[in-house]
Amino acid sequence: MLLLLGLLIACMPCAFAQMNTGDITGRVSDPTDAIVEGAEVVAINADTQQRFSAITNGAGQYLVTGLPPGTYKVTANAQGFKQAVAEHVSLHLNDHLRQDLSLQLGDTKESVIVQAVPGLMQTESAEIKDVIQNQQVVDLPIKDREFLQLTLLSEGVVNPPGGTRGDSLQQTGTLINVLGQRTGHNLFLVDGVSVTDEYFNNVVLSPSPEDTAEFMIDKTNYGAEFGGKSGGVINIITKSGTDHLHGSAYEFVRNDIFNAKNFFDLPDQATPAFRENQFGGAVGGPIVRDRSFFFVSYDGQRTRRSLSDLFSIPTMAERSGNFVGFATIFDPITHQPIAANDIANDSALHLDRAAVALLAKLSLPTPGLTGRNNLLSVQRQSYDNNQYNARLNFRLSARDNTFLRGSVFDASELDPFGSSVLNEALLPGFGRTLRTHSVNLVASETHTFSPNVVNEFRFGWLRVTGGQGDPNAGNLFSSQYGLQGVTTNSVDMGYPQISLSNAFSTIGSPAGFTSRVDRDFEFFDNFLVHRGTHSLQFGAYFFHLDFNPSFPSDARGVYTYNGSYTGNPLADFLLGYPSQAQVGIGRGTENAITNWAHFYAEDRWQIKPNLTIDAGLRYEYNGNLVAQANQTSDIDLSAPSGPVFVVAGDPTSLPPGASGLASLSPLPIVSASSVGWNNSLLTPRYLRFSPRLGLALRIPGSHEMVVRAGFGIYTNQAAYSILQNLAENMPFFLFKTVSNSDTTPTLTTENILAQTPRGAIDANSVNHDYQIEYNEVWNLSVQHAIAPNMTVSAEYIGSRTVHADSSTDVNVPLPGPGSIQSRRPYPQLAPFTTIRWDGWATFNGLTLKITRRFASGLSFDADYTLSKSLDDASDTGTTNAEYNLPQNAYAPGLESALSSFDHRHRFTANAVYDFPFARGSSGWLHHAFGEWRGSAILIIQSGAPFTVNLSAAQDVANIGLIGGNNLERPNLISDPNDGPRTPAEWFNTSAFAPAVQYSFGDAGRNLIIGPGLTNLDLSLQKGWNIRENQTIQFRCDAFNALNHSNFNLPGRIFGASDFGVITSAQDAREFQFALKWLF
Repeated sequence: MLLLLGLLIACMPCAFAQMNTGDITGRVSDPTDAIVEGAEVVAINADTQQRFSAITNGAGQYLVTGLPPGTYKVTANAQGFKQAVAEHVSLHLNDHLRQDLSLQLGDTKESVIVQAVPGLMQTESAEIKDVIQNQQVVDLPIKDREFLQLTLLSEGVVNPPGGTRGDSLQQTGTLINVLGQRTGHNLFLVDGVSVTDEYFNNVVLSPSPEDTAEFMIDKTNYGAEFGGKSGGVINIITKSGTDHLHGSAYEFVRNDIFNAKNFFDLPDQATPAFRENQFGGAVGGPIVRDRSFFFVSYDGQRTRRSLSDLFSIPTMAERSGNFVGFATIFDPITHQPIAANDIANDSALHLDRAAVALLAKLSLPTPGLTGRNNLLSVQRQSYDNNQYNARLNFRLSARDNTFLRGSVFDASELDPFGSSVLNEALLPGFGRTLRTHSVNLVASETHTFSPNVVNEFRFGWLRVTGGQGDPNAGNLFSSQYGLQGVTTNSVDMGYPQISLSNAFSTIGSPAGFTSRVDRDFEFFDNFLVHRGTHSLQFGAYFFHLDFNPSFPSDARGVYTYNGSYTGNPLADFLLGYPSQAQVGIGRGTENAITNWAHFYAEDRWQIKPNLTIDAGLRYEYNGNLVAQANQTSDIDLSAPSGPVFVVAGDPTSLPPGASGLASLSPLPIVSASSVGWNNSLLTPRYLRFSPRLGLALRIPGSHEMVVRAGFGIYTNQAAYSILQNLAENMPFFLFKTVSNSDTTPTLTTENILAQTPRGAIDANSVNHDYQIEYNEVWNLSVQHAIAPNMTVSAEYIGSRTVHADSSTDVNVPLPGPGSIQSRRPYPQLAPFTTIRWDGWATFNGLTLKITRRFASGLSFDADYTLSKSLDDASDTGTTNAEYNLPQNAYAPGLESALSSFDHRHRFTANAVYDFPFARGSSGWLHHAFGEWRGSAILIIQSGAPFTVNLSAAQDVANIGLIGGNNLERPNLISDPNDGPRTPAEWFNTSAFAPAVQYSFGDAGRNLIIGPGLTNLDLSLQKGWNIRENQTIQFRCDAFNALNHSNFNLPGRIFGASDFGVITSAQDAREFQFALKWLF
């Protein structure tokens, strides 16, 4: 093994990805079916006229490799035989296409047409994949033209439940779970170069449909050339120029006047305002005919959406201190009742000026609404993006081809009620702004040493920047109104957060300006040698990442008023007496780097013309993140003398800010070297091998059936965002908490955060004993051609995931009476979670599929998946379905259950059809009835499971909350799924009962199955040829054309007013109209 690695390192100049192409293989025979050795086989690209050649070996086999996706003419020539020609051979990304050629005796100047193989039969590899062709990308109805939604048409691919899943900077497109893997386990490539955001493990750049030639989703059992992620590999190929100038200009429009009402809209309620315009254009063509080509595109989007939400805000009387009609309020100092319940009647009391100023910023209650939810606010959400792409292709010589591409994506967003990613509900005027900017550069060079020896080198660079703030960022509220102890950094300043203990909606937002700057570059080299019946491929990959996130959490302060002094939370706020306050000190800046080195070798051995064995081995070394300024720390809970903070670097030479915080630490602070750790604070792992094995067998005597089987091990690099915890830890960051006196307040809103913290200190933790997550996958499939352009297939896929990252509250007490804090394992610390590496998952799935490639005006795919996914946590962050933290931290094994993205049954279908009206006609008949095309997408799936938890006020076990959430569950007394299945009561709410005091409930995780999905999208297009090679196309898309109500999850908090009640649904029917000019 070490010898193999040594040879790889010595031979390779320096692979996530494979050669970003496909290949055509086959057998050349004479009229007696004897093999023909030494025949020249040439594949000619129909668009660029580029030629690729190979020579048949002693077994009559040939392999033409390094072919860009496209349509080819394949010819075979040998002395004494007519030329054999297979035309319109369609090659897609990563295809290993078989095209046998039969020669006829005769003059070499003559030719014989051989039937081209449609390319549907996957005869040479065992991988489970789908190719989404350009026609599907362009013609199928896609909401927001985000074509990654088309991955959901692939069997075994589903959407996860919504939720936080990280934090505010997590910019994602369509989130997908592939064959039981988490959303963060996918690898996204554009032109073979990663556009995966390693911080969150999500895509940060997705080209527009006009810029996309096709894309492939390789779901599992792919070769050793892919690695680093254990889920799907989504590789997008951008368009290149051709020998003819071509392009398009377009605009897509959506408007609320065409939309249906949502199921939960009131009959007299107007449809929420909505405007969306997507526009752009693309053009490509030759620079020098047959030698160099260009393609450029622009895509823009402008979206304005009306959002509404209900809030509880003080009335004008309450804001002035008048609480007539409410429970008696008291003087916080004398504890005597205030006359007439009006603070103005007590001359000794004065309203706090900061409270008055903040309340003045709030809207007034909506006329006609009283009590709770007395403000119905309608605000406008805006989203703008611009995307630019440019690609150049050069044929430098008969042996050298290269291409360059640059892409820029820029987006800005205003969320008036806060981040939807964080499930915020901020009052009007305290929303969020979000900005994302991505730049991706690619350079690739392919050199053909001989028809049987090819090398490809590729370079990629990706830069992602972004920030989240709010419309009030930078205002001087804290300094104007004397709030002490909060941030003085101008970019972080703004309104603090005011919590009134559920009496009213939360006011303000505590976070400062959250930002990031990530840069990575990567080098690939892939080397292919064809020798006899062996196709050998070797590769190497080097990756460097540096990123600098900044998370000034709670920098503006969080002030809590619970009514403990006056008997009313709002009165406490008006008088300036918080019960508690918290502020984040530090900016949570990590500035870390990592380097990866991967190597692989693979042999595709054609043992017989109908039997191919694929064997490969991949080695991966991913260095742990190391903070350049050593400003990270972790907790070592296993230290002999008790828990300690372990810092990267020297704790005796801390920067000034950290030195001040270190004095407040309740734990000793030691260096990493003193406990045998390195400065990454994680155990390095060097042995990371991933073997792959596949078999493809064409049934003897039949060219119409293939049996495939495979096994592979795929490692997964955890999202680096989970390591951000190490930058928000003592002594570099402190969540400072100060509590006021219990009965008579001694601290005020102005000075409470200037005091020394009282009580337990917040902390974060990542298990030092880092383990490499890996996924073992196996599959067996059968594919049968039932017509020249149609196949059916059946696939079984199974997998087992080991060492998945998971979260656990390690400072939770056992259930019981008494003070919670004093019963914690580490009473000097507040409750905190640790990232562990002991999670697991299993998946078993059976799929049935029928596919027809476009012919005679029709193409379609339809598939059914029966699957079951199990795990002990489906994510590391909170989702709408569950908290992803164990109820009982001392028995995490009890969390074994269905994954929250388990959809037992799933059916998808899509089709494109050219209507046969007025074919061959001309004039007005053709203009009116010719060139109509329709397309459709249908998805039907069963619901996914979710978990029932207790509310924050129902701490039956008396173990406290974590992140404001109660992880406890009720008791189960009957089947909760035996319910009416209506929005008013989705499940049997009587199936649950309160747990016994000082104990955990026995209801399991993810017991209840939520609503399913039925969605039909339709598209109708009409084209008019206005002159030669120019077409105007009108298009109408209908999303959720049947206007089927697809409900979201019901309330899942036991005892809450909405327990079991569904209050929202996905979008009702929407129409989109478009006009395109094609030339």
